[in-house]
Amino acid sequence: MKELDIPMSIKMNYKCFPGIKDLDSGLIIDEQEIIDLLEYIDRRYDCADFRMIPILRTLYAYSSLLSEETLTKIRRTVLDFKYWMDEPGEDGMCYWSENHQLIFATIEYLAGQYYPNEIFTNNKMTGIERMAHSKWRLLDWFLHRYQYGFVEWHSNTYYEEDIAPLSLLIDFSKDEEISRKATFLIDLLMLDLAVNNYRGYFVATSGRCYEEQKKNPQRQDVLEIMKKAFGIGPIKEYDYTRLSADFILNKNYQIPEVIKEIAQSKATFILKESLGLDLKEVREKIDSNNKIDTVGLYYWTMEAFTNPESVALSVEMFKKWKMHSNIFLKNMKVLDNWFLKKFKLLPFLVRLLNPVTQGIAIQRANTYSYRHADYFLSTAQLYHPKEFGDQQHICQATLGEDITVFTTHPAKSFFDDNARNFSPAYWVGNGINPYAVQFENIALIYYDLTPRKGLLESKRQFFTHLYFPEEKFEKAYYGDDFLIGFYQKSLIGIKSLKRIKKISNVEWIQEGKYTAWSITLSSTDDISINEFIDLIKKSKIFLDKKSIVYQSNRNLKIILKKNPIFLVDGKKEKINYKRYELPFIESEETTKDYRIKYKDKYLFLNFKKMERKYG
Repeated sequence: MKELDIPMSIKMNYKCFPGIKDLDSGLIIDEQEIIDLLEYIDRRYDCADFRMIPILRTLYAYSSLLSEETLTKIRRTVLDFKYWMDEPGEDGMCYWSENHQLIFATIEYLAGQYYPNEIFTNNKMTGIERMAHSKWRLLDWFLHRYQYGFVEWHSNTYYEEDIAPLSLLIDFSKDEEISRKATFLIDLLMLDLAVNNYRGYFVATSGRCYEEQKKNPQRQDVLEIMKKAFGIGPIKEYDYTRLSADFILNKNYQIPEVIKEIAQSKATFILKESLGLDLKEVREKIDSNNKIDTVGLYYWTMEAFTNPESVALSVEMFKKWKMHSNIFLKNMKVLDNWFLKKFKLLPFLVRLLNPVTQGIAIQRANTYSYRHADYFLSTAQLYHPKEFGDQQHICQATLGEDITVFTTHPAKSFFDDNARNFSPAYWVGNGINPYAVQFENIALIYYDLTPRKGLLESKRQFFTHLYFPEEKFEKAYYGDDFLIGFYQKSLIGIKSLKRIKKISNVEWIQEGKYTAWSITLSSTDDISINEFIDLIKKSKIFLDKKSIVYQSNRNLKIILKKNPIFLVDGKKEKINYKRYELPFIESEETTKDYRIKYKDKYLFLNFKKMERKYG
């Protein structure tokens, strides 16, 4: 299987082809671009499912412009592909994360719809049977995201990979329920992008975020979508090699004006959302009968393979679908032991061994963001502090034109192979998650690096660090325990618990098992530069055994208990939010109504009744 373990640079290379733009204009192209995608898909490399999206759009919309030879090759690739884990055949594909579950179900459904009476060679199903095999997965995916929000919360990478298949379904599904519910989900993704944007960048705290997108928002994967949907952001020309090309070429989706108004607004907003579920909630809220195809797939959507709540079911799925050679899950075979299963010892074993892989699970995030015309600050409130992390991006400040500032606890990935060697990392995610809280324009991030060592954990680093790109600021000042930066009207101040040390023009570290950082943002419209400097220099962080406090113009305090408590100026703050607590919508999680209103525009959605109204 070594030949299937390809580097991330190959996986993330062209997922679409530039000539699709010309096909959409009715022009003939060099079809080698299409052949190259087909060859990748035929090898069943990871992310082959991504490449199938533009292939299916081409098949549905542009077949008349292609040669018979290329159409024959497309037909063979589509009929031969492996569309799900329950099918035979070796491959290097990830099927189970939130975006992949949607994509695999989408391409299987639309492939079956296009070739309803053909035999698909990998599992001998007809196209009609393929449609039935995938439709229930699509409808489950829609239901759980509508009700609980996205597991890969606020991801400026993976939202592109949700929007593309939804766009494809809206344009080509003949099933009204599928196309309408896909529309509801793309509406909610657009709302998320609109709400949590700063000058056309999607900069909120995130369940899955990578180094270059954290450091440079101009590398975000959703920028083409932001430009197409809202007319904002840095994009000058669309890149048709990206998966977002499917949204750019969409013909049937109409974005509601209310969402555009929210995206383009210059007003100041406090934004609170709840996205996803905690592990302890899944069995009750997804399916009390604990079925593989409901609870199990939701656990795997969270990438919760080795957590006490999920491990027994994960091993059952691993064995049922013969995943022993899968490059991502192959190590789970050590848990496929009859003795452990018979005596129900797997959860106990996980608690005993404490594998660091537990941190891969993406759990419910209660996100708090403060959006201002001159800055944006966003935090996942008290997201599983002192637990292992992976790709979760807990807190970020964005200011100026495209300056980002954030902290992490550096870590190393758990495995060395290409499929799994990129997170957590020096700037990606955290080895140990912090206690992080935010109130308005101030965040407090406290790291306790003393939890019990985990199985597979590399040598733990006893320092945390700050990404602060000094050269991007017009002026920057720093001392033993503070940094201050200005860019045009945007101001940022950092305070530390201990002495900080400059490593480079972008990195400052704070050493010790207990470290803390505060981040304060402001605008020269609200405070003078000299007043801001004075405010940051005089502020203090205090730590004792029971609490951590940031003392400034507001006092932020975390009481350090098993279930920590967040206080602002002595008053307890709620940190578990409704599905939406926004100026435009307030709603508990539901399968019924979402009513979005801003200025004189509105969007009304009712999933259960399949109603959508806007104006």
